[in-house]
Amino acid sequence: MNRSNHYPSIRQAIWLLVLIFFLVILLSISVGILEEIVDFPFTKHPVTLAFVNLIAIGLLLMWGLKKAKASFKEVFSFVPMRMSLFLPMSLTIIGVGILLSELDNLLRTVLPMPAVIADFYMNLFLGQKSLWGSFVLVVVVAPLTEELLFRGLILRGFLSRYTMRKAVLASAILFGIFHLNPWQFLGAAIMGVLFAWLFVRTRSLLPCFFGHALNNALPLILLGIFNLEIPGVTTIFTKVEFQPLWLDLFGLLLAGLGLWLLNRMFGKADEIPPEDLIITQSQ
Repeated sequence: MNRSNHYPSIRQAIWLLVLIFFLVILLSISVGILEEIVDFPFTKHPVTLAFVNLIAIGLLLMWGLKKAKASFKEVFSFVPMRMSLFLPMSLTIIGVGILLSELDNLLRTVLPMPAVIADFYMNLFLGQKSLWGSFVLVVVVAPLTEELLFRGLILRGFLSRYTMRKAVLASAILFGIFHLNPWQFLGAAIMGVLFAWLFVRTRSLLPCFFGHALNNALPLILLGIFNLEIPGVTTIFTKVEFQPLWLDLFGLLLAGLGLWLLNRMFGKADEIPPEDLIITQSQ
C-alpha cells in the first residue's frame, strides 16, 4: 500500500470531524422542518438522533474511504476475537467506567453541568422517551459508527504516519473533542486510549465495538432498566455527590485485575511497527 494514501493525517481528521458536525446540523435542521410539517416530535426521539448519527458519519466514512483510495475491507479490520478476552475486557471496562464516573463527579464540583445538558443525558439514559430507542442509539449505533470512524479510519491513518503513542493519543483526544462538552471529554479520551490499545493489541475492531457498547450500556441498564439508587452513580444527572468508597475501591480492583489479565493474554507489549498494524482482510 502506498504510504501517501494513508488517510487521514491529524489535520485531515479534524476537517473530517468538522464536516460531520456540519452534516449533523444540516440533518437536524431538516428533521426539525419535517417535524413542523407533520406535527410529530421527531427531534425528541432517540431513534432520530441515531438516524442522524448514522447518516452523517456513514457518508463521511464513505468519503474517507475514497480519500484513502482503499476498500472497506482494507480499512476496517474484523479479525476474529478470542473468547477468552471477553471476561478481562468486561472487568476492565466496568472498572474504568466506575472510576471515570467518580472523576466526573469531581469535575462537576468545580464545573457544574448546565440543566439543559443534564436533562438531555438523563432522558437519554433513563429511556424516558423510548427505552428501546435509547438502546439503539447508545448501545448499537454510537459504538458502531464511532469505532468505524475513530479506531477504524482515523487510527489506521495515524498509525501509518506517526509513532504508535502519538497515533493512539491523537485519536483519543479527537474522540474526546467529538463529544462536544467538557464533562465527557476526559472520560471519552481515556476510553479512547483504552479502545485504541485494544485495537493495537488485537488488530481488530471487534473488541472496540464490544467495549464501547458495554461502557454505554451500563448507565442505561442501571438507570433505565433496574432503576438502582447508588449515590454518585445513578444520581449523576440530578445532583453532585461522590460515590461510596467501597465502589471506588471495587472499580480500582476490577480495572487493575482486568488490565493485568489482558496484559498476560496479549504477552509482552513490544513496539509494533505501524506498517504491521495496517491489517487488511485481503492479506
